[in-house]
Amino acid sequence: MSVEARGGGFSPHSVRLAWILALAYSLVVVYASVQPFRGWRMPPPEILAFLTAPWPRYITLQDIVVNLAAYAPLGFLLSIGWGARHGPGPGVLAAVFCAAGLSLGLEAVQMFLPSRIASNVDLLTNSLGALIGAMAAPLFAPTRILGGKLHAVRHRLFVEGMAADVGFVIVCLWLLTQLHPTTQLFGTGAVRTTFDLPAQFAHTPRLALSSEAVVALLNLVGLGLLISALMRDASRRALVIGAVIGAALVIKVIVAVAVVKAASPFAWVTPGVALGSVGGAILLSGFTRLPRAGQLALAALCIVAATAAINLAPDNPYQSLPPQFLARGAVHFLSFSGIVRALSELWPLLAVSYLLYALGVCRTEVRQTPLAKPPPGTDAQNVP
Repeated sequence: MSVEARGGGFSPHSVRLAWILALAYSLVVVYASVQPFRGWRMPPPEILAFLTAPWPRYITLQDIVVNLAAYAPLGFLLSIGWGARHGPGPGVLAAVFCAAGLSLGLEAVQMFLPSRIASNVDLLTNSLGALIGAMAAPLFAPTRILGGKLHAVRHRLFVEGMAADVGFVIVCLWLLTQLHPTTQLFGTGAVRTTFDLPAQFAHTPRLALSSEAVVALLNLVGLGLLISALMRDASRRALVIGAVIGAALVIKVIVAVAVVKAASPFAWVTPGVALGSVGGAILLSGFTRLPRAGQLALAALCIVAATAAINLAPDNPYQSLPPQFLARGAVHFLSFSGIVRALSELWPLLAVSYLLYALGVCRTEVRQTPLAKPPPGTDAQNVP
């Protein structure tokens, strides 16, 4: 039986991508679970005592949802990988076992950190989240109804190959960066605070408006061209790009209401962001007509320029972290904020690296494409 059939229909390159993403996501989970990386201590003699400890008196729905959501993607990815080797059923069991083992190890490590609390409830909800994700994975195989429909849409609209799949992951990661509560719309790559770099310019209303507009314009053009280069059906580029941008707007509204608890759900729509978004949409409508190689190259240049602009922009004195992200006890909020912030800072590097790789693949394909043969009876030497 072939790997594809045994794995429920997932192609070999999809399985390889699932393993790579599972490893990367595991590192993210480890990073979130051992923050803040300081204050290490020797644990009690019984390091696994939390397994038999009484359940906490107070269990919030927020903590349960965070734990379920955190491990569901890991279970999903591991189920694809293990399912390709052992079949969907054993793959689900293996995925849950691996995810639960990772959670158990991290809960034990938290015994060394006074700021973290090892919990049997966390272990249970993490494992349940992995189970939910693992059980959902076979449904997305091309041989299933849901997976078959999604695969048909992907085949009809987008180019094939693992390079395109990686591009989809880059776009999805960009959507996740919009969960950061203080970053502007389309604003990624701000590393000045992380590296404690001084501001190059003093804040003025005109300079703030201009910098926000430039960052929004360049990032919108770069992201739009990245999506456009992934598409096979040029007639639906505007629809797909608009859907991605619309999803980002919805995420911003949800964060403003549910996380930041802002007075207005559209407080992030500043004049600079609005101006840059309109300008970027106008430019993007023309740039999407470029050849695929030109789109990839221009997208990389725009993202690099946007990253430089956001780090040269003046600090906004009116922007601050929500109070819940400053509370020492809000461990899940702090972990959430740290992960999304790191992802927002790293996204331009990931995107530009991918665009350069895709550009190299595109040029190789062009060179390897055989020239069309001249019509019969035509002198080949006279064909330009």
